[in-house]
Amino acid sequence: MNDEDLTQYQTADGQSTSKKLSIQATTPPADVPGYRLQKFLGAGAFGQVWTGQDLNTGRSVAVKFFLHRSGVNWSLLSREVKNLVQMSADRHVVQVLEVGWESDPPYYVMELVPGGSLEEFLQDRGAIPVAEAVEMFRTICVGLNHCHSKGVLHCDLKPANVLLGDDDVPRLADFGQSRMTHDQTPTLGTLFYMAPEQADLKSTPDSSWDVYAVGAIMYRMLTGLPPYKKESVVDQIDTAGSLPKRLERYREAIAESPPPSGHLKGTGVDRPLARIISRCLAVDPKQRYANVQEILQDLENRDHARSRRPLILLGILGPALLLAASGLFAARTIDGASDSMKQALRDDAFDSNLLAAKFAARNLENEIARYFQLTREEANRTDFREQLNKVLEDRSLTKLRSDLISAGTSLNVEAKRKDVRERLLDHPERIALDNVLQARLKKYRSAPIGSRKPRLATMFVTDAHGTIISIVYDPPVARDRNSAGRNYAYRTYYHAGRDDLDRSTPIKEVQPLTKTHLSSAFPSSATDLWKVAISTPIYFTEDHSKPDAVFVVTINLGDFQLLQGDVGDNHLAVLVEARDGPARGTVLQHPMMENAKHKKRGENYMVPSWLMDELEKGEGVDYIDPLTEDAPDDEDENWIAAMQPVSLPVDDSDDAVDEDAGQADLLVLVQFRLAKVFAPVGEMRSQLLWKGAETVALVLLVMLTLWYFVRRISDRPTNQPKPNVDTVRRDVTETAVAE
Repeated sequence: MNDEDLTQYQTADGQSTSKKLSIQATTPPADVPGYRLQKFLGAGAFGQVWTGQDLNTGRSVAVKFFLHRSGVNWSLLSREVKNLVQMSADRHVVQVLEVGWESDPPYYVMELVPGGSLEEFLQDRGAIPVAEAVEMFRTICVGLNHCHSKGVLHCDLKPANVLLGDDDVPRLADFGQSRMTHDQTPTLGTLFYMAPEQADLKSTPDSSWDVYAVGAIMYRMLTGLPPYKKESVVDQIDTAGSLPKRLERYREAIAESPPPSGHLKGTGVDRPLARIISRCLAVDPKQRYANVQEILQDLENRDHARSRRPLILLGILGPALLLAASGLFAARTIDGASDSMKQALRDDAFDSNLLAAKFAARNLENEIARYFQLTREEANRTDFREQLNKVLEDRSLTKLRSDLISAGTSLNVEAKRKDVRERLLDHPERIALDNVLQARLKKYRSAPIGSRKPRLATMFVTDAHGTIISIVYDPPVARDRNSAGRNYAYRTYYHAGRDDLDRSTPIKEVQPLTKTHLSSAFPSSATDLWKVAISTPIYFTEDHSKPDAVFVVTINLGDFQLLQGDVGDNHLAVLVEARDGPARGTVLQHPMMENAKHKKRGENYMVPSWLMDELEKGEGVDYIDPLTEDAPDDEDENWIAAMQPVSLPVDDSDDAVDEDAGQADLLVLVQFRLAKVFAPVGEMRSQLLWKGAETVALVLLVMLTLWYFVRRISDRPTNQPKPNVDTVRRDVTETAVAE
């Protein structure tokens, strides 16, 4: 035996296909007049289905032959054919074209729907898009509504009984379980598409059964599964045994389960559509739609609402965008007006500040002039001059002073003549001079802070070589800190130069001043606060080529009345170093200086060089106070500032005053808090914005109110009153009976 004699191997699919081909009929059971039968389509318990063609029109048809008369329920068959014939005028129901009831075998001819069933369609695609599902749902409802209008209830609606025609248009088929509305005979549908109350052998057919079924079909199209279908529920039903038990399990499973919610999770399912599906699937028939017409009405309302959505959106967004644009324009206008007003206020404030700076500089000049006068008066007091003359003529003191000067430099005096200094400190004539000066200093220190009376920090007198003979402090200082017996010829208050000399400069090379002089500012070694000294020469002979002594008073810069102010003031006067060099721009006095020094002890507060240049030019620039630059509120750091130089007093009648004094090494800076300047603008802007916000809110409220009433009015025509369930069913019954 060779291989060709063996049976060829086939797969399981191949064997199944071969089996189907082997049982297919090759010859139609009978000829149908007017039709040419072409192809065997399928077979079942009732007989066979063949495709054919109408010889007159060329239309494709399906012919159902009933070959097994003994196995056919002729009542069901006649009901199906009768109902199909009755509804054959509707294009959403499969049409019956001809009935051969008396033929052998019996048959009927119906139109051929080429697209297969909806069940096959869904098995192939699963869940389908919402828009496509809604159109199929609507078409099924239209066909079902036509059936109900003819008095026919389908009672077994499911995807397998919905055929798809051209372009997948649904057509209702298989009316084998259908009932007339006046028929009280119970009928069963298919599990999970059958309403729970239908699963009862004693139930009476009702239109709400079809409502539930069409909702279940829609649920299946959106989710891929019919409602309530779970493996656990299927197992409970399969194990129930008898049909009544199975039906009871089905009803219990639906009653005990939560309402289906799969359709609520689908993308694109809006709330109106979700409500329609949920209402169709209501367990209680009274909560369901009374008929399919109500479903179609709600679908129409949904379409109407969706068609109005762009207009509604435009009606909302249009005015809202207009309002937003108006608000934006108003806000920009307010900002522009605020900026313009700020600039105008800034310019006015700068001009005012410049005048204030000039006025402050003149006031400080007047104060300095009073201190000049005070210095000269104190230097010319009789008791002081008499005691000073005794000290200068005392031989022992003269010897001590000569020993100090012989050290050569101020630095050497401090280092090499400590014993000489100690003897000088204890000399009674020198102590007597201290007492005279102490009495005078006490008078000036007793003046209250803020008064117009002068306040002095120290008073002292040097000999012709710059050695301090007597000095008094308030409060007194320890002996080792007392400057008496030390040489300060290098200091500007002695030689009247702009800067201190090096301490190693030979004492004999330094010439004392010949006219009243204001020294450069220098820091106090005790407090770190800045002070100035006013010095004037003292002569005991007619020869004024070289003074016999130099009288000096020192003033804390904070004791100048002009420079006294509260820390929180919005208007401050500040004293700044004017000398060229690294010290230029040093803040010498500021109302916050005493507090700030505790935080920054030993360091100087500086105005940047570039800012000094701008301020000296009289430019209007934003000024950041060095003492407030670390403040937490950035707004408080910004000031408007103007600067003016301070001139030294000139008295033509007094030869002791330098006629060429010119400018002092001091600048008065008057600063005004920028936030205070802009405060009215901020208040105005805030009020305008609040009024604008109130206006916008009011307009929005009016818009929403009008939109609400417009929507209510526009909804009225589509919100038709829902008919009474009993009335609808009675009307349908009467229609069927009349036909």
